[in-house]
Amino acid sequence: MGVWKPVDVIGDKPSPGGPIIRSSADAASLGMAYQIEASKDGTRRFTFVGQRCQAVNGVPAEAAMADPAVLYNMVLPEHREAFAAAEAQAIALTQPFDVEVAMRRADGVVRWHRIASIPRPQPGGRVLWDGLQIDVTDRRRLASELEEQRRRVEIAVEATDMGLWEVDLQSETLTWSDRNRRLFGLSPEAPVTPQIYMDLIYEEDRQFVREAFERARDPAGPGDFTAEYRIMTPAGEARWVWSRGRMIRDDEGPRLLVGTSLDMTERRAAEERRNLLTRELAHRAKNFISVVMSIVGQTARGQESVQEFRDLLMARLQSMAASQDLVTTTGGHAIDVSGVIAQSLAPFDIQRFEIDGGLAEVSIESTVAVGMGLLLHEMATNATKYGSLSNSKGRVVIGRATAPNGRVAFEWHEQGGPKVVLSDRRGFGTRLLEQVLRNQGGTVKFAFEPAGFRAHVECPAAN
Repeated sequence: MGVWKPVDVIGDKPSPGGPIIRSSADAASLGMAYQIEASKDGTRRFTFVGQRCQAVNGVPAEAAMADPAVLYNMVLPEHREAFAAAEAQAIALTQPFDVEVAMRRADGVVRWHRIASIPRPQPGGRVLWDGLQIDVTDRRRLASELEEQRRRVEIAVEATDMGLWEVDLQSETLTWSDRNRRLFGLSPEAPVTPQIYMDLIYEEDRQFVREAFERARDPAGPGDFTAEYRIMTPAGEARWVWSRGRMIRDDEGPRLLVGTSLDMTERRAAEERRNLLTRELAHRAKNFISVVMSIVGQTARGQESVQEFRDLLMARLQSMAASQDLVTTTGGHAIDVSGVIAQSLAPFDIQRFEIDGGLAEVSIESTVAVGMGLLLHEMATNATKYGSLSNSKGRVVIGRATAPNGRVAFEWHEQGGPKVVLSDRRGFGTRLLEQVLRNQGGTVKFAFEPAGFRAHVECPAAN
């Protein structure tokens, strides 16, 4: 720590600054005032040590004046190197000295002290250092506690996936937490400025954010900032962000805007899916009502009694319900064609149907399954009443047919039944298909061949 020369009396040859420092420090109880004289040959000595030395360090001023090592040895060993380096730099450059170190008082208590001094060059190459030693333990403890509280608040907030931010209106600077930076796609080291922030916001949303900010800083307003807007991260990822803040004011007006940001992308996507589902359900309900109306109208034709009408209507509605059950069971996902066929033909003698196993390899969308189920049930009903299933020998072959890419097709072929009588009458199955499958891109072709009824059904395959 250099060469120290002890003095015999307090305030030996004090400079005019000594009494001023001593009086000010003692009156305000700021700390221990001192003055050091550094000679040109490198020797140093205390020319003044304030009487608060006893309160600050636990030793009288006289002891420090007599042996400066009394004070220097109080610096904890792990801080001495940094203290000496700061001291050497201040002396070499004749610049202010300011350092905070932990010191062990004479009573063994460790306290933090800030030691600062200012050089005043004197004639003959001497330099006087007017300084002050202040106990900053309580300040550091408070700062540490505040930092710990801030850290806990930040952790608690970020546990909810929120980012913290603040805007200093005086300096026009932004401060973002790491979580807020990640939300906007920035690295922890990336600079953040008001312009960078605005550039990340979708151009069509920027004016909305500016207006929300102006409302927050309006002296007549409540000082709340809230905005939900879109951003584009530097990596090109689009996100929805919800920001809320509160304006902090002082006597001069708005000073600081503090708030949080939350990633709303998933919630927005969920809302869009829900809205899409609602529209889809409304569309399906409309189609369902149309189909039911068609079923009722077609079933009423040609029936000679209410009982016949009731029985046939119930059978068709049950077939429709069975197909809908299949859709519900699969959660609205794609359904293999063999599953639709098996469900639709369950009320009939399934042993008399020959179903191609290849139909289990192709799937259709659930929106097509209900209409296809109705069609299959109607063809099976007609086969039982008039076609190949009306005797004990006939059967129905359902085989997979070739179809263009992205399409599914199968053939319905009745065999072993009575001779088919040709008719130009368009039956319920044809009308039903026009009502349901056509809207989904499906087609059906009927052929009343003498050897047996035949139908070719084609519709879009599941994606």
